[in-house]
Amino acid sequence: MGTKLRIAALLALSMVAQTLHAQENSNPQTMLELLFEAPEIDSNWFAPNFLSQVPAAQVSTLINSMEEQYGSFESVDGEGERFTVRLERAEVPARLVLDAEGRIAGLLFEPPVASGDLSQQVEAITALPGRTAILVLSNGEAQAEHNADEPLAVGSAAKLAVLKAVREAVEAGQLRWEQVVPLDDSWRSLPTGILQDWPADTPVTIATLANLMISISDNTATDALVRIVGREAVEVVTPRNTPFPTTRELFILKASGNEILRQTWAEGDEAARRDILQRIDGMPLPEAGQLAAEPTTDVEWFLSARELCELMRELSDLPSLHINPGVAEAANWEAIAFKGGSETGILNFTTRLESPDGTTHCVVATWNDPEAPIDNQSLTSSYRAILRALRDGG
Repeated sequence: MGTKLRIAALLALSMVAQTLHAQENSNPQTMLELLFEAPEIDSNWFAPNFLSQVPAAQVSTLINSMEEQYGSFESVDGEGERFTVRLERAEVPARLVLDAEGRIAGLLFEPPVASGDLSQQVEAITALPGRTAILVLSNGEAQAEHNADEPLAVGSAAKLAVLKAVREAVEAGQLRWEQVVPLDDSWRSLPTGILQDWPADTPVTIATLANLMISISDNTATDALVRIVGREAVEVVTPRNTPFPTTRELFILKASGNEILRQTWAEGDEAARRDILQRIDGMPLPEAGQLAAEPTTDVEWFLSARELCELMRELSDLPSLHINPGVAEAANWEAIAFKGGSETGILNFTTRLESPDGTTHCVVATWNDPEAPIDNQSLTSSYRAILRALRDGG
């Protein structure tokens, strides 16, 4: 028998032995360890229903990608269905479910949490390409900051300014949270969201619009609130973003073929921008596929990390901010208020947290790269690590 044939035979025998071992000694922790330690993943380790949705090769690619980015596998800790996979430079929360025959029926890897203390994570964020800003406040005192007063493009995190304008209108008696309005066709925008698919004239409350705008970043709900409260009211909250464009207007500006309009907007003053809004009024909403593939970070809403923390401080008691916890682990905190923003070349996380001992934290991280789409995971893993460090006392 030739050398290559002997090696192939030995590998085949090894795989058979591993499969038999997995089936005979199957428990979720053992199976997780096997996924990372085996030289090759065997499709026999998975239930047919799982493989119909996720091929074994895709699981292998994902694990290889994690190890390439965060180092080699070290261990698995946990019990039941919830585990922590420890790599050299990160911890990966994971869930694994076995069927009655000991095969993997469910597998989920959550975003990794990078290893290192708070200062190391701040350094990792500041080293990302493009422009970054970060601010970590505890009871109002800065634990870390970098470009905290620099206005950067924040995507949907700017919807906090809309929420504040609505709240002020409610407090002034101009609107009521329970007030019902009919859904207007002119408010329709592109996803994210669900309201763009709802029938015209569907009755919705102001509170419903606010909840959808914040919890799932519904763009149609956002534009509805901008129209209802008035563009000028939002501009009072964030004068830098005057005129404050709706999401529909931004989508039109970001559509392919509108490069001259985008350039004019980016370079123009308030009067020039208001003229553009008048010119595009009534233009059809583009299809999602018509949006520019390259980053368009100069046609955006701009807020600093400190401004976002202040908005969170003022608004954190509103129910809409507590529906979606973002990337924070709800079990670790008494209260979580969250809003983020993500577009090509733009990522923002804004979270206000309350510890069981009453300590409040605000953590804002923004990343802009006008040259290329960004790798969301690079910021997410460090941001989650900062939240974990705060949970553990800094």
